[in-house]
Amino acid sequence: MSPSILLPYIYGLDLSKNEFGNDQQFPISLQEMCNLRWLELNRTNVNRLPEFIGTLKSLEKLSLSHNNLRDVPFCLNNLTSLRSLSLRDNHVSHTQISARLFNNPDLSILDLSHNNLQAFPKDIENAKGLIVLNLSSNQIEQIPSHVFVSLFELVHLNLSDNKIDTLPAQMRRLTSLQVLILNNNPLIHAQLRQLSSMNSLETLHLSNTKRTLNNVPAILEQLPNLSDLDLSANDLPAVPDVVYKLKALKRLNLNDNQISELTGQSDSWPQLEILQICRNKLRSLPQQLMRCTKLRRLYLNSNQISLYGLPRGIFNLEKLEVFSAADNNLETIPDALCRLGSLKVLNLNKNKLLTLPEAIHFLQLKELDVSDNPDFVMPPKPKECQKGSAGQVAPEQPTAHTDIQQKRAARIRRLNKPEQRNSPGSGGSSETVLRGMRETAKRKHALDSNTSNNGHYNDNEEIAGRRWDEQIERPQLNYSEFFDGAIGHIAGITCWEIENFLPKQLERQLNGTFYTGDCYIILHTMVELSGNTDWNIFFWIGQDATLDKQACAAMHAVNLRNMLGASCRTQREEQGDESDEFLTLFNHHLRVIDGARTETGFWVVRDVEHPTRFYRASGTQKLHVELVPIEATSLDSRYVFFLDIGPRLYIWNGKKCNSMTKAKTRLFVEKLNKSERKGLSELIQINQGEETDKFWKELGGKPQDFQVTSHVANDFVPSRSILYKVDLGQEFIELPQVELEPGGFLKKELLHTRNIYILDCHTELFVWIGKKSARLVRMAATRLACELLSMIQRPPHAVITKTLEGAETQVFKSKFDAWDDVLAVDFTRTAENVSKKGADMKKILQENEMKTNLTALFKNRPPWQTRQAAQEALEDWNIFLLQPFSMFVYENKKFVKLPDDERGQFYSHDSYLFVARYLLPSEDESMDNSELEDEIKDSDTERIVYFWQGRNANNTAWLSFNFTFKQELIDVLGDFEIIQLIQQQENQRFMAHFNRKFIIHNGKRRTAAQRMQTPLQRLTQTQMYHIRWCYSTIMTRCIQIEATSANLCSEFCYIVTVPLDSGDIIGIVYVWIGNSVHPDDALLAQEIANEMYNDSYTIQVINEGNEPENFFWVGLGDRLPYDLTADYMRYMRLFKCSNDNGFFVVTEKYADFCQDDLLDDDCMLLDTGTYVFLWKGPTASIIEVKFAAKSAELYIQHLRTREPDRPRKLRLTVKNSEPIEFRKCFHAWSKHKNPPRELEKQNAFSISQQEQQKQAPKKSHSTNIFV
Repeated sequence: MSPSILLPYIYGLDLSKNEFGNDQQFPISLQEMCNLRWLELNRTNVNRLPEFIGTLKSLEKLSLSHNNLRDVPFCLNNLTSLRSLSLRDNHVSHTQISARLFNNPDLSILDLSHNNLQAFPKDIENAKGLIVLNLSSNQIEQIPSHVFVSLFELVHLNLSDNKIDTLPAQMRRLTSLQVLILNNNPLIHAQLRQLSSMNSLETLHLSNTKRTLNNVPAILEQLPNLSDLDLSANDLPAVPDVVYKLKALKRLNLNDNQISELTGQSDSWPQLEILQICRNKLRSLPQQLMRCTKLRRLYLNSNQISLYGLPRGIFNLEKLEVFSAADNNLETIPDALCRLGSLKVLNLNKNKLLTLPEAIHFLQLKELDVSDNPDFVMPPKPKECQKGSAGQVAPEQPTAHTDIQQKRAARIRRLNKPEQRNSPGSGGSSETVLRGMRETAKRKHALDSNTSNNGHYNDNEEIAGRRWDEQIERPQLNYSEFFDGAIGHIAGITCWEIENFLPKQLERQLNGTFYTGDCYIILHTMVELSGNTDWNIFFWIGQDATLDKQACAAMHAVNLRNMLGASCRTQREEQGDESDEFLTLFNHHLRVIDGARTETGFWVVRDVEHPTRFYRASGTQKLHVELVPIEATSLDSRYVFFLDIGPRLYIWNGKKCNSMTKAKTRLFVEKLNKSERKGLSELIQINQGEETDKFWKELGGKPQDFQVTSHVANDFVPSRSILYKVDLGQEFIELPQVELEPGGFLKKELLHTRNIYILDCHTELFVWIGKKSARLVRMAATRLACELLSMIQRPPHAVITKTLEGAETQVFKSKFDAWDDVLAVDFTRTAENVSKKGADMKKILQENEMKTNLTALFKNRPPWQTRQAAQEALEDWNIFLLQPFSMFVYENKKFVKLPDDERGQFYSHDSYLFVARYLLPSEDESMDNSELEDEIKDSDTERIVYFWQGRNANNTAWLSFNFTFKQELIDVLGDFEIIQLIQQQENQRFMAHFNRKFIIHNGKRRTAAQRMQTPLQRLTQTQMYHIRWCYSTIMTRCIQIEATSANLCSEFCYIVTVPLDSGDIIGIVYVWIGNSVHPDDALLAQEIANEMYNDSYTIQVINEGNEPENFFWVGLGDRLPYDLTADYMRYMRLFKCSNDNGFFVVTEKYADFCQDDLLDDDCMLLDTGTYVFLWKGPTASIIEVKFAAKSAELYIQHLRTREPDRPRKLRLTVKNSEPIEFRKCFHAWSKHKNPPRELEKQNAFSISQQEQQKQAPKKSHSTNIFV
């Protein structure tokens, strides 16, 4: 296939940034691209287009920006399909534009900006289909009155930077115009009355157009869609009154005027997002402007605003992201500005700043500029920032849900409604599960009935035995990948040859023609008169066939027999020893040819051929290598050259070359030898004047009387590389250029594994092939590279190099910025050192690496989630739950359905099961879920079964679920995921489904029989519940604790139930609200109490300090001292010290930790803000204890520098002897679980600590260690 055949399939080509200075350099092969749809020739230095461009009849888009064209070529008149033409930044004159160009009815986009037009092009009004017209940055003085009579379909018109002084009345016909840009025109006589008919106008730019308060058209208020207005550089003394009446404004530019104040009408812009009013005479901002709550960017540079000029209500601008007030009279900024959580850029340079509020440290600023303020002093960080506490951090702004998420939520609610109406209880999902379980039991019973008679088999019934070969079960395999399903049904002979381990069917005319190096499978199909089919299967082995072909022929012959269900055996036939039965199939005329037709599937070891390459290296900061001709005349004394011949690598150093370039080239070649040649190539370094005859021979010989000269130009600049992406559609190929970052640097991240790219380095083209790219695209890319090589004028030594992802050459990597730096060679190591430790530096560093990891100690405390963010997360977790999940509890050795009124109530001695069904989020975020069908497919959902086990529950329920109930659920629900949860170690997704009402009782749940016998059971003692959350309000739990007043704290809520001996009222429920409790938590406590207790209890809400003496304090035993604050909640952190991974590691536990996170075989560090406790597990090793103690010292030293005002003390404690300062950091502390008997033994260290504690006073539960 000739490469030129590919050209007609090219639909798009980007040849920008190439050099096409004259016709000789212009690619002639473009004329063969008859189906070309778009062509970009930007920055190609073109001064004249060849005539054959006019033959591209399918061309729709042509871009010739930033070139040297002086006229519009006549060949463009023949482009009848042209829709978009860009001639931006050329030297085109209005007299050099052919009128025929505008006779094209399809021309819709025309860009003639930045040219030498002095008037409108002739007959431009004939282009009636124009939608976008850009004539900016020219020298146009007048607009002909007839131009806009026909151009009434214009949507975008840009006439800025011209000399226009008036506008024709015919512009009233532009009723579809949406964008009108007239900046930098002397519109002295223009009253802009034409705007009254432009009802679709959205953008109007009138910068530097001699606008005054009198000639700003009052008809602007008649434009309901106007959202972008630019009145900058007009010397306006005030904001025109009509501007205050524009309700739809989103962007307003009033820069470079003489405005001294904004009136009280500033609140009339409810949609305003960007306000620019720099370089005016403002002294203050009105309070009404703060009502523009959608404002995102506010620019006030170069005014006269002081601190008192910024209104206090600025905190209402919750969406403000940029506040720029440079060059003003600010001494500081109001505290309200620091409450804007969305603020990212704060520019205050060139003011009179003295300081800033301390709250500035709470803002997550990306840019803060306070330069040119000589007396400015940055305020110190507040304590909250130094401690890393998230409790005082400015709250995050809520993130708005997209319309797609809202539609998806509405759809889920709509789908849930019918099930909620039909099932008054917990929904249809529970009934579905139970109904499916009953159906499974019925089917099982029916099956048992068919196989037995009243439980006894019939002994009189004889069962016929089967032959031994019938008892062998054939493997249920899919042979469709090897053989066609229609094989074996038509009488005749079918042959397969073995190629690359697989059978490949031969054409019928090749049957009986075999090769000595191949193997074949032969199927003889026979159809009897009765219609029965029989088969004979042979596999033929050539005498020169490789082992893989022989094995695969035998194996696939058996596969063929299994697929057909044939009872015959497979017969082996070897070359020269064929049976008569086999030869009869071919009438004894078997043709055997020497050689092999197919390739072996084994790897064939071939010597790698390295093409000879000669490169010139230059540059000191970044090494640039460029391919040059392989001849002695390429040498230059100012450069370094390296010659790659495969087994030998020559480095030639010129006398005048930079020493840095020498070193970099040497390291580059060493890296090449190590990565591409496995260090087998010989590296030879030669200085100028020391060349050997062998070197000159490798360069093709030294010319007679040859002297190395400086022939490279002094102003030589390496050519800029261009990266193309190969796009292949169903019937087209496109070659766009990849957009680079500013500066034109190539990054490794630009290459994606599913794509193929062509890197054009002028003298060398690289075809980079991604691992997941399509095979057809690979073939097209290779041919495109050949076309690209010949299309652009290049030196004769230019070549194409293929490179695969993960196996890139060093020359290819050198074209990218910061990709795989050169090899670091250690010249200080001696031969003896290398022989002892080896040469692999990576392995040596790994062996010498410290086997400890203490990084967790030096990280900041993870910030806690704000209440608003937690509420949004809770809604996000619940939005994909299709219906309330089914709930079961393990009771009497089986799982029974849990009543709906017990949702969210758990018992520590029980186990629970929850079956949830979720809607999978759509991968296509642009899909409108409201347009989809209401029925949900199983493929769009996932099922999760949560198994919750109480802290004191045994494993019986878990074993019963795995061995019995799990299979029943699979029969009903299909596949599902199982998540096992332990009390107080639940994940956020599970907790979010209970809406903060998660209650854990002590003991075991009463069975249904017990409830029937005694519906109302009187309490025998006072019960007390503690409501608390850590990290996120989603993790709120209400857990029963020991009923004593010493457990109270002013920062929490408690529920205390005091029993009564007689009467209809069983007990009194007190909801105790601490003085420092958040109002949301107080309301939650009341709601939990109402759900926990029925009308048999009296519920009273009491605030701290108003407790009744007779019942409350008496019920709790006595009034004991309790904590008034819970400062430890703002500092507590738990670290695990362990060597489970083979080395000592300190890891931080999740912020919502619990008592069961204290593991017996590890040591733990607990930071309470006052103490750092070292907790030792009973079976922790001495090594762990020593390393943990040292880690605690390092942690405390680190806190001294970070929090000097809050020093910590180190204390040691052991299991079962924890002090109250330690225990109160854990929610609902109780007795430790009983470990296995072998873990009860404690080491000598623990025993000694217990002996010390026995001798110490009873109230001393830990040892103080002052560091």
